[in-house]
Amino acid sequence: MHLNREIAAYVAGKDFADLPAPVVEAAKKFILDVLAVGIAGWDAPGCREAVQVVTAWKQVDRGPAVILGHGAWTSPAEAAFANATIMHALDFDDTLDSSALHTMVSVFPATLALGETSGASGRELIAAVVLGVDVICRLAAAIVRPLSWIRTATCGSFGAAAAAGKILKLSREEQMNAFGIVYSQTAGSAQCLLDGSLVKRMQPAFASRAGVFSALLAQKGITGARYPFAGEYGFFNLYEGGEVQLDRVSDNLGQHYGIMDLSIKPYPSCRMTHAAISAALALRSQNEFKVEEVRQVKVRVAEMVAEMVGKPFAVRDNPQVDAQFSIPYTVAVALLRGKPVLEDFTEERIADPRVRELSEKVTVAVDPQLAARDIEPVALTVEVNDDRRFQEQQQHLPGSPAAPLTVDECRDKFHECVLFSRRQDFLQRESDIVDLVFNLENVADIRELTALL
Repeated sequence: MHLNREIAAYVAGKDFADLPAPVVEAAKKFILDVLAVGIAGWDAPGCREAVQVVTAWKQVDRGPAVILGHGAWTSPAEAAFANATIMHALDFDDTLDSSALHTMVSVFPATLALGETSGASGRELIAAVVLGVDVICRLAAAIVRPLSWIRTATCGSFGAAAAAGKILKLSREEQMNAFGIVYSQTAGSAQCLLDGSLVKRMQPAFASRAGVFSALLAQKGITGARYPFAGEYGFFNLYEGGEVQLDRVSDNLGQHYGIMDLSIKPYPSCRMTHAAISAALALRSQNEFKVEEVRQVKVRVAEMVAEMVGKPFAVRDNPQVDAQFSIPYTVAVALLRGKPVLEDFTEERIADPRVRELSEKVTVAVDPQLAARDIEPVALTVEVNDDRRFQEQQQHLPGSPAAPLTVDECRDKFHECVLFSRRQDFLQRESDIVDLVFNLENVADIRELTALL
């Protein structure tokens, strides 16, 4: 039980005053980023339907928690579910590259919903976000197996419970119960990713809702599993087959914060496609061949990348999801049009015959020399009709801690997302939202923020 006790005591005992200034600044950048992608995705496929479900029995003028972009309110748990779905819909949210998962989209909706209900301050919001993200990153760091579960959901449920518990000011014992309760709701099967189904974008939403619900139950005295992490049937043994390095969970606890390890996406597709996109863009910029001359494009990646996003591009029930999770499609877009943008993942552009034809020339193979889970290295080769070959390798993903986006680039991404939303109300409020987020530590009540959403 010591691991549950240690993590719970850490979450309950840390506050905004304990956070180093760089951690606070990083948190504000990632809060702006998750709001940006939520604004862009407010009406993406599946989002309107999710909102209809969570508001069907709560048709009131105003409830305790707002749903981003929909002028609707509902309970905190259901608002967390709807907002997480919206924020993850375009697959443009942050990533922990070392573990191929997303963090803010599980943590932030839970924090926002309960923070709005309680009138939390900006400092309380930042602290909850940082601690929730850190729990996710620490659990993920202990896992050594290749991707078998969607860890955005599995690890994310514990992060959401941590953030929700922090907003509710749970004691150590209550936070221990919140972790035990949320474990009873942890899911995250990766089958939906392979099948290209819309429920893929709801995986962190289930985690976020469970985190809110679990923290509220723990606050009322409901007890949870005492050994949710390392017990005989705990998370690490049941979900990860015991193939973990437990010391990584506690390593530098309270000294290093996982939010400093996150990446902000420059392209609106699965992070595992980004190295190949960057390599394709680099070759395109050299202007040594014409796309019409391309005979074949070969991409060599790690085993997990090939399995998840390397299959031949095919449109099934949900074209947007299929395109987001395809190296052949995204590489074709990069070579043909340049940097992939949000519009490239609309059905009209996905159906472009030029892109479809080029994507059929892209093949993805496993590089056996790469570690199975390594999503950064990629080797891309373009062969043209006169037998010339052009090669490009990438070692670091753009937007990562090794190549971070600047504050100005984050503002530009926010603007791109607002324009894509086609919402004049958000365009009018854009500067107010950005300024408020970058001044969040001085906001007395985060309902100032939710009023703009």
